[in-house]
Amino acid sequence: MANHSEQKTYQHTSVLFHESVDILSPMLGSTLIDCTLGGGGHTSLMLEKVGPTGRVVAFDRDLKAIDNAKAKLSSSLASGTLEIVHATFGDILKHAEKLNLVGAVSGVLADIGVSSHHLDEDSRGFSFMHDGPLDMRMDQTSGITAAEFLRHADEKDIADVIWKYGEEPKSRFIARLICEIRTKSPLTTTKQLADLISSKVIWKEASRKHPATRTFQALRIHVNDELGQLKQLLKDAPKILAPGGILAIITFHSLEDRLVKESMLEMSGKTKRQSIPRDLPLTDAQVSQMSASQGTILKPFPVAPNEQEIRDNPRARSAKLRAIRFQ
Repeated sequence: MANHSEQKTYQHTSVLFHESVDILSPMLGSTLIDCTLGGGGHTSLMLEKVGPTGRVVAFDRDLKAIDNAKAKLSSSLASGTLEIVHATFGDILKHAEKLNLVGAVSGVLADIGVSSHHLDEDSRGFSFMHDGPLDMRMDQTSGITAAEFLRHADEKDIADVIWKYGEEPKSRFIARLICEIRTKSPLTTTKQLADLISSKVIWKEASRKHPATRTFQALRIHVNDELGQLKQLLKDAPKILAPGGILAIITFHSLEDRLVKESMLEMSGKTKRQSIPRDLPLTDAQVSQMSASQGTILKPFPVAPNEQEIRDNPRARSAKLRAIRFQ
């Protein structure tokens, strides 16, 4: 069996493969943006939908993903229908301006979260299932690693990160453990951190989660500023979409989904309408003006994977797809 660290290709199974691209209503000749290139699955389908006269711009901060996609999609790169940008999707507006795409994009798709490649390759340090360096950076060319954060941050900051991004009820206890152990030896590997937590944190036997699950999630989100990048995407995507353009986002945990849901509700004007007192003597036109929306939410409830997809790819089970069409 090959060692995980010896993997050469970027392996990732795209979640809600057809649903996520179809909800963008792509047309021949249109321009689409894939915020998360990953293994190139969604990007490939986008290219198929827009055809030889269309254009797809794909973002990724992981150079391994980009190298893999360049080989996989070389013909599209050569023809000019595909452009790959090494950047986080939080910088989407800046790059759209450089590429003269502001107001010309028909659809934007973002598949938020960690990829199968990140979880399965031990050298990336995302998972406690494999022993590797405590890195967790999606872009290994910049930023601090999880190990560096745990080595230098004070106890309160560590606890706050674990609570805020992992919703871990024992965050302060875990932060104290980390600070106590680092006085003797710094935590540098995933196994060291996972073993420390599992040896001291008592969980119910019925729990299916490893006791370090929430802590690892929190560190990953913090190191990669995942929620900050998502907030920026939600703010900037409407600025680059053409009238009638669609923003679709796939999330995998409650923090992301809550942010997307609340942002799309606000952009649709529903939260503003609900805040207007019912007893105000206003006409329907006045209410509509006060609750002016930027767009319309396409589905009343998020799209989730069907049973077959979950059987084929258990990691898809928590995925939720939400979309909004802008005016």
